[in-house]
Parts: sequence; C-alpha cells; structure tokens
Amino acid sequence: MIQLTGLSKSFGDRVLLDSVTWQIDDRERVGLSGPNGAGKTTLLKMLAGLDEADSGQVVKPAGLTIGYLPQDGLAHSGNTLREEASLAFKPLLDIRDEIAALEDRLGHDEASQEEHEAMLTRYAELQDAFRRGEGYSIDLKVTTVLRGLGFSDDDLDKPTETFSGGWQMRIALARLLLGRPGLLLLDEPTNHLDLEARNWLEEYLSAYPHAVILVSHDRFFLDAVVTRITEIGMRTLTDYVGNYSAYVRERDARMERLRQQKREQDEEIERMQAFINRFRYQATKASQVQSRIKMLDKIVPIEIPPERSVCTSISRSARRAGGWCWN
Repeated sequence: MIQLTGLSKSFGDRVLLDSVTWQIDDRERVGLSGPNGAGKTTLLKMLAGLDEADSGQVVKPAGLTIGYLPQDGLAHSGNTLREEASLAFKPLLDIRDEIAALEDRLGHDEASQEEHEAMLTRYAELQDAFRRGEGYSIDLKVTTVLRGLGFSDDDLDKPTETFSGGWQMRIALARLLLGRPGLLLLDEPTNHLDLEARNWLEEYLSAYPHAVILVSHDRFFLDAVVTRITEIGMRTLTDYVGNYSAYVRERDARMERLRQQKREQDEEIERMQAFINRFRYQATKASQVQSRIKMLDKIVPIEIPPERSVCTSISRSARRAGGWCWN
C-alpha cells in the first residue's frame, strides 16, 4: 500500500536511515520501536508528508488519506466539543446542509417546473450520497468515540477552548479516529489517556479497517494492538512479525546470534593480525601476509546495537501501577 524506496535521512552527521526499502500493506498495524532519537517521529512525519527525505521516495497510492497525531501541541477553539469532533464528517455535513437548503426551497412555489424537477433530482442524489456515507449515524459515532476517550455527556456542548492540553489531544485523536483515514499515524497516542480510555483505544484500533503505524512506550498497548514491530536502528528498519512480546523474544535471540558472530569475527581478525605482525618481514611468508592484509581490508565490522531496557510487566493491573517503559 505504501512503500519506502531507497530512503535516506540525516541530521548533520547523524544518519537515521540509509537507503531503506520498506512497506506497509492495508489493514496492517505496525508499532515502531527504537531508542529515543532513533527517528521514530521523523519517520512518521515523512510518511505524513510533513518532513522530506534527503533521498529516495515515499510511494503512496493515489487517493490515500493520511491522518497524523503528534505527541502534543494541538489546540482547538471556536466550536463545541460535539461540533469539533463532527468536523471529521465535513463532506457529509455539507451534504446535509445542502439537503436542508433544498428542502426549504422546495417548500416554496416560486420555482419553475423545470427548476423544481432539477431540485428534486439533486435532492434525490444528495439523499442517496448521505445514506451511503452513513450520514444518519454521525451523531451516534461522534458520541461513541468521545465517550470512549473519556469525555462525559456534559462535555459535549462545552467550548473546546475550555479543555486543558491533555484533553485537547484527546479531541484531536477523536477527530482522526472518526475520519478513518487510509493510513493512521499515531505518535504516543496513550500519553494523555487514563486506563479506561487506553483500553477502549486498544479495542478500537484492533478493529480498525485500514493501516495503522504507531509509536508507544506502553508495552501492553502494543501487545494488544500491533501485528508487526518495525525496529529503527543502525540506519535501517528491521521487521518482526507479531506483537511486542514476540518482538522482544526474537530480538533477544537475534542479538545473541549477532554477538556470537561478532566474537567469532573479532577472533578471526585477531588471528590474522597476529600472523601479519609475526611474519611481516619474512620473505618466505610475504604472499601469505599480503593475502591476509587484503582479507582484513574486505571485512565489514559487525555492529552491535546498544543495550535497551524492556518492560517486565504486561498485565492491565501492572499498567495501572505504571507498568510501561521506554523501549
């Protein structure tokens, strides 16, 4: 559905991604993992079209809608909470307004018969479009999502500017979820949510009909939602199929294999260097020394990623007590 081709991104001398090829398909739910500063937010912004790669391409299908939730910094004003959330359905609201205007005009006899028939035709078209877009369930959808994110019925008609920063982010999240973009990009969506809202969001995203890419430091949330973990590190993206717990197991096994390969490589380099140092000035060993020098020049050192912390608690009760971590 969306693909990165030869993508590179750097900040000064720090290379985040180097000629990366990667893709996500429709309905996949991918969690981005990596240490702070690895480039998780930068990748989300490039996918959202808010940041540019140094080279390479982000290939998207025509007509793909993308919704992006940053970690913070969003604010809303000028509407009630209900009105603001309903803006996710603006095309349908415009249709509803036009239907109301036509109903008003049709209630008067001033139009000619030809104009009257044209209005009836347009009215039927709008009614059909409104029905197919499930316009009659807008209020129910808005109320359901806002309640799920922790808003009360008394909040619905309050001005949005009366809500604090954390609740402002919940409003932004509600609009994104109601809009149902083809690619949903969420950067720490649980930061401003309490336990009940987190649990509700888990269920909502698990049933989401399109692709989701998210960053979260809540291990249980990732376990419940994602179908793949993509690790950002060492200038590349590495995929692990499954949830966060499966990723940790496979990553640990992969790291152990990598450390063993590194030990074996270091031992081989040490043996060759010792041979070179010992026989460097012996004519009878000159060809063997040169052979080993060439072999050393061709060796690509194995890089070992730095150690990272991992959560140990994955239960809802543990999360209630603060059982999440920086991954």
